[in-house]
Amino acid sequence: MNLLLLSGNLPYQEIHYQYDCQRIKLKKNGDLSDILWPSLSSQVIPREGENLNLKIARVGDTLYYPLYIELFPKNIRPFYDLFRRAALADLPWRVSFQIAGNGIKVTQSKNWLAQFLTFSSYHNKLIVESHKLLKYLDERGDDPIVKLKMILLTWAPVGQMNLLKQRSAKLAQLAQAWGGAEVKEFYGDPYAEVLSSAVAVRNKSAAVTSGAPLSEVVKMLPITRPASPWKKGALLFRTPDGKLWPYQPGSNHQVSWIDIIYARSGSGKSVLLNSLNLGLCLSPGLSQLPRIAIIDIGPSSKGFISLLKEGLAEDEKNMVLYHRLKLEDGHAINPFDTQLGARYPTKLHRSFLINVLSLLYVERAQDCVPDGMSGMLSLLVDELYRQFSDGEQPKPYIPHMDSYLEEKINQINIEIKPEMSWWELTDILFNKGYFDLALRSQKYAMPTLADTISVAHFHGIKDIYAKVSLAGSQEDFISAFCRTMSAIIRNFPTLTSPTQLNLEKARIIALDLEDVARSGSAAAEKQTAVMYMLSRHVMAQHYFLRHDDIHSFPKHYHSYHENRIREILEEPKRIVYDEFHRTANSPSVRDQVIQDMREGRKWKIQISLASQALNDFDKLMIDFATGVFILDSGSTQSIDETCRVFGLNETEKYALATRVHGPKSSGATFIAQFVTKQGVNTQLLTSTVSAVELWAFNTTTEDVYIRESLYKLIGPEEARKRLALKYPRGSATKEISTLVEESHDLTVTDACDIILNNLLNEVYNG
Repeated sequence: MNLLLLSGNLPYQEIHYQYDCQRIKLKKNGDLSDILWPSLSSQVIPREGENLNLKIARVGDTLYYPLYIELFPKNIRPFYDLFRRAALADLPWRVSFQIAGNGIKVTQSKNWLAQFLTFSSYHNKLIVESHKLLKYLDERGDDPIVKLKMILLTWAPVGQMNLLKQRSAKLAQLAQAWGGAEVKEFYGDPYAEVLSSAVAVRNKSAAVTSGAPLSEVVKMLPITRPASPWKKGALLFRTPDGKLWPYQPGSNHQVSWIDIIYARSGSGKSVLLNSLNLGLCLSPGLSQLPRIAIIDIGPSSKGFISLLKEGLAEDEKNMVLYHRLKLEDGHAINPFDTQLGARYPTKLHRSFLINVLSLLYVERAQDCVPDGMSGMLSLLVDELYRQFSDGEQPKPYIPHMDSYLEEKINQINIEIKPEMSWWELTDILFNKGYFDLALRSQKYAMPTLADTISVAHFHGIKDIYAKVSLAGSQEDFISAFCRTMSAIIRNFPTLTSPTQLNLEKARIIALDLEDVARSGSAAAEKQTAVMYMLSRHVMAQHYFLRHDDIHSFPKHYHSYHENRIREILEEPKRIVYDEFHRTANSPSVRDQVIQDMREGRKWKIQISLASQALNDFDKLMIDFATGVFILDSGSTQSIDETCRVFGLNETEKYALATRVHGPKSSGATFIAQFVTKQGVNTQLLTSTVSAVELWAFNTTTEDVYIRESLYKLIGPEEARKRLALKYPRGSATKEISTLVEESHDLTVTDACDIILNNLLNEVYNG
């Protein structure tokens, strides 16, 4: 006969017995333990235990060394401070707090004795005074006095007594550094203290009992660990005590998604920015890459784009793009380009064109156009598209303008009729299903900046504005506009010809404006403003498409755009401005950013701004921010300003001043403040990324030189692997500094070349 016994709520056990009911005869007081589940005590403590000496106990194959707090910290520190130190020490340990009521009795007997002996020692007076204080707090009733014991415990395998003693000494040292506590060893029955430190096994201990206000005791308990509003996230930060802290960019926990990142140069700003972008790409629930537009100064996003590109299939690599923009013909971007098939711009595109023409007209980026000029520019934009539409004077098809397009037309076998326009060719290609070729053809049908000069002389505009003169000048609006645009055409060749930059298939785009966004003179500031506005438009114009916009498109394009707009509206989108301080003298750019912040939520757009100081952001931008990342504390004055602006309390101010000092080998520690639907959440967090990501995101000049050189020689993927294995810190700057210090004849470039040659030798020699 088989008997299956299940032990209630205890761990599941199966006990099979075979016996003969006929032969077994139980006595009246017989033992039934062989057919019942094990006793509770044997399940709670399944291994035998003993005291090896007065300090050490053994349970099974593990040695335990219990300690206790004799005098609690003079300066109350939170529990995570002790936890963090122990985690860094890689120490196995556990702690038990035993709390009971009526703690005032603990000091009564000491108080009676100390009153008789106050004349003998100053410490006796302190005991009396402390009892009076505790009694006052207890009688007041709002802060009860409790009894408190604290037991610490560490362990090591049997046979490793020296390791156990080292660990116990280290644990005692950590506890003493925890606000100045005094630690003692147990003498007598260490096995009993091992059981006292376990959960719900024994509630008695020989540890010293102290009386303390409950409000002070709570500060030391392990109940205040940082918690994240996000249960899951594509990014995992760490709290000071090592706890994982998930974060999900663009989640529903926030009403809007506006990030501000600031730190001095070299503080890990670009690495964190790229990590946030990568986190969005790795978000759950995405069927394809999100749409990210990055306006960068320098190559800090180049590594991020390269990392993504290497992870994509060959036919998908064109979905991510990094481009260094230059003022050359091959980099032309026509701001007048419309959506596929659209003869006229959308309302938002029309407003953008008026703003760009206004910016191009004025001498300085901060200036405003003369009164009445905005009306002329509005009329000019409308007339510009009307004249080059199908019903008026569409631009004629010109053979050999685009060799690639002409080759494809011949393969498709499209008949080119005399006087065919680019618009007609665009419609033919679209109807045949060649959407990419149709868009390429449409670029030549679009008006350009040069066309605005001829359209300005159209009688509908000239009749109104030719007699309107500039204030303090005899020059009329038409002449002034044409004169200014002629100079712009010479200085901005990228604006005066059909678009050459192919961004249509790219979903993640990084435009590097290092060569075109300068600062200093008024002309440089104006050029910077123009390039920022142009870059934002060319990468993100389709982010703002609405179904209402389709009504102005030709009917046979409606179905195409309906599906496209539906897809875009559902996808997460992100616009990133790195080195945002470059726009300090560009009011038009900043006004556009603020507008995007105000309205981005309804388009599902995330905005991210990164710069080097808090003052680089307008007050309204800071008010709109729902995620603030502070990666460097800066001076005392900047710390005070940060605390004032973001409402940091004294604890957060102390953490900012003492813990936030740029990246280290363990990661970049920063203060983060998130505005969620549940409230404001401020945390001290650490971002640690892999060595491969560090080498991809690194922007230090020497490291970039080594990385880019290896990219060219052995390919990006293999280069990152080699660099990560050789220099897992994500940088070779220490090794470069050592080489330069050892040999004063070496330059930094020579040291970089030595490291590069060593890496190549390892590659080629296996």
